[in-house]
Amino acid sequence: MDRKNSSPPENCRFAIPKKGRLHDKILQMLKGSGIEFRREPRLDVALCVDLPITLVFLPASDIAKYVGEGNIDLGITGLDIVKESQVEVDHVMDLGFGKCKLCVQVPSDDNITDVSTLAGKRIVTSFPELTKQFFQPFDDELGVETKVKFVSGSVEAACGLGLADGIVDLVETGTTMR
Repeated sequence: MDRKNSSPPENCRFAIPKKGRLHDKILQMLKGSGIEFRREPRLDVALCVDLPITLVFLPASDIAKYVGEGNIDLGITGLDIVKESQVEVDHVMDLGFGKCKLCVQVPSDDNITDVSTLAGKRIVTSFPELTKQFFQPFDDELGVETKVKFVSGSVEAACGLGLADGIVDLVETGTTMR
């Protein structure tokens, strides 16, 4: 993604996730592209060798916002995060890694076989905007309001703790879901 309508600064400010599912793959991609840098421990900024690029290591969930607001020129983060952030950025290209699906999940002992039966119920997620958008047509059709609650991690524990009737979470392999 890149910043809209901006003049290039002296160095291109390029944000990448500081940790998480994309971090290592992006570092491998940069290395394979010949982009060299040295990152000091506990420092979230690194200058590239022989290129006018400043790497900025940010939480993946903040990158789209920083790019959209013009604080960062270019960034790599998940498309799920871009859509959740609701900021306007250009999606330049798909890098072909980090593929995940946003899935609706319920406890295995529930008899729910159709997602529409969760409309009006309690849903816990780290993606409240996308979850609300998904359930809105069901809510409108049934005249109910799905109660979407945000949590920043361990979404899969919400049903077992009695916080939710279902969850919406990212699934890469499905291992955690089981």
